[in-house]
Amino acid sequence: MINTRRQILSGLSALSLSACATASSPAKMSLGASPEKGLNYLFPLGVASGDPVSDGFVLWTRLAPMPMAEDGGLSVPVNVTWQVAEDENFARVIKAGQSVANKQWAHSVHVEVQGLQPLRQYYYRFIANGQNSPTGRAKTAPMFGAPVDKLRFGIASCQHYEQGFFNAYNDMVAQDPDLIIHLGDYIYESSWGPQVRRQATTEAISLTDYRRLHAQYKTDPALQAAHAHAPWIFIWDDHEVVNDYADLNDENYMPLEQMRARRAAAYKAYYEHMPVRLRSRPHGEHMRLHDYFYYGNLMTMALTDGRQYRDDQACQTPEDGGAQMVSCPELNDPSRSMFGKAQERWLMPSFLRSGATWEVLAQPTLFSRLYQKDRDGNPASWSDGWDGYKPTRDMIIHTAEQRRPKNFISIGGDMHSWWQADLKTDYSNPDSQTVGTEFVTTSVTAHSYAYNRFTQMLPDNPHIHFFDDRKRGYSLVNVTPENWTFEMKEMTSVYDPKAGAQTRKKYVVESGNQGAIEA
Repeated sequence: MINTRRQILSGLSALSLSACATASSPAKMSLGASPEKGLNYLFPLGVASGDPVSDGFVLWTRLAPMPMAEDGGLSVPVNVTWQVAEDENFARVIKAGQSVANKQWAHSVHVEVQGLQPLRQYYYRFIANGQNSPTGRAKTAPMFGAPVDKLRFGIASCQHYEQGFFNAYNDMVAQDPDLIIHLGDYIYESSWGPQVRRQATTEAISLTDYRRLHAQYKTDPALQAAHAHAPWIFIWDDHEVVNDYADLNDENYMPLEQMRARRAAAYKAYYEHMPVRLRSRPHGEHMRLHDYFYYGNLMTMALTDGRQYRDDQACQTPEDGGAQMVSCPELNDPSRSMFGKAQERWLMPSFLRSGATWEVLAQPTLFSRLYQKDRDGNPASWSDGWDGYKPTRDMIIHTAEQRRPKNFISIGGDMHSWWQADLKTDYSNPDSQTVGTEFVTTSVTAHSYAYNRFTQMLPDNPHIHFFDDRKRGYSLVNVTPENWTFEMKEMTSVYDPKAGAQTRKKYVVESGNQGAIEA
């Protein structure tokens, strides 16, 4: 069995965490490859950075000369050198070390770099078998609580490989964000909808299936460029595993042991392809992703997990174990939770208490109530969204009411559409207190066909000020001590990889004033 170990190399103060070290000596490969990209190029999946803190960040790559092969084209362990420099020519390398990439973790490499200066940009690369990876750049965060005058970040969600090109990231990179946040559905486990290109599998179940999907997504040049441009932070939603899953329950009542194996495979492949820390390395079907992200005194963001720990959807039927339009007493059961009680105990003591100017809840979907009716005209709730977990939402809203943060913002994805709404203490009373502001970003490519249906609901939801699901894209956020500016960037097409973006809507939240103003 291969064991993971920490390696402190060359007397450097950086900590290199190999994705998987081995008891045997790594082999020098004879691939006949050159540093130029070719058939045996080791870095076709690019590089990435993530989870920036004031003295460092996580660096990632995966060696896979044949990304679609079951083993990525490698079977032997490989020594990988990593370097962090102050310049993109690597004339001033300030941190360096080695990791071992091997088969157990798909030859992925995770390096946790420490000892850097706060709020500073660096360049990084990997070297293996004489080949250089692409160069990436990453920026450290400011010191905790330090004065910060600005932050720019992009928000992405719901990128289905088949349904379009990831050209939203081209425009995002052109905006030069300090950070990119992905709010879930990074991959789609199944094939559906319009197809401009084919996924590696039509229904991912095994570890090989999920590895091939992640590898295929990473070959998209726009996505790869975005990962190389800035550090990322992540939450996930359902399609990283399977549609509408809740804990170990799926919509088709998959037997428990099969679901355990499927979730374990999905989580392992996710870890192998993301710039996340060793503490996120999965153990079977469990993987910790929830965390807090701090950006000086300007912003604190709670990164939550709305899938792994949640209670199963309410009011299920023998025919359908997933999301439905429902109305039943179970919806108001206070023992049910979107986050699970353990995650609630982690979240709530610190939530909205950091003292930052902007306190942000990053969660997967529309947080506000969406009053709607079933086919018979009776009030009903969508069981997979927050309306299906009202007690958890009530707890968060009540906490915002009691703790009175300077500014409370919720961001979400999942809906394949843009939304802007007020967060209310009582959604049945439009005059009730507004305790925060909500923004939901549209999908990068995943389609939606609900414009007329949702538009008809808006008169019954006066706290919702904007909705549109007709375009794909991303969101761009500029944060200062005075303003939170949210820009909805729509692509002119996702069928042309070179298509451009334009601004659909732009909103400003003024610090100290809950609610958004259209700019």
